[in-house]
Amino acid sequence: MRPAAASVAAVIAHRSPAALLAAVLVGVGLLGGCAAPAPAPPTVAPAAPQPAAVALPWPTGRSGELQRSVDEGAQPWLLDPSEVALAYGAAAYDWAAAQAVASADGTTVDLTGPDGTRRTLTLAQPATAGPAGIWVVTADAPTP
Repeated sequence: MRPAAASVAAVIAHRSPAALLAAVLVGVGLLGGCAAPAPAPPTVAPAAPQPAAVALPWPTGRSGELQRSVDEGAQPWLLDPSEVALAYGAAAYDWAAAQAVASADGTTVDLTGPDGTRRTLTLAQPATAGPAGIWVVTADAPTP
């Protein structure tokens, strides 16, 4: 038996019909250089949004100076924990249309982005406590 005939006989004896067809097509040059298709990439769930380069506490700066500027009438939104949370959401996640719900004491705010992503923010009053004190975001965590 010739060598080529021996290899065909071995393929016939030990291969499935599909393997036999592939071997024959490779042998005659029709499948030369072909490989099995690459497996599809695994599907990955979208990652939860991560804050942009926003340092905490936010807004940053010397809290005493920021408090004095608010006492003088500038940036009154810093007196409202929900407004601070909304501004933080815009800065950290580019959420122009978020919703904020503050706890009764203002120390936590549930922030919901326009896509439904929820974050829990922790806030503090670093300079003055009470209704005249500014609020800053001190922590940001995903809401379970």
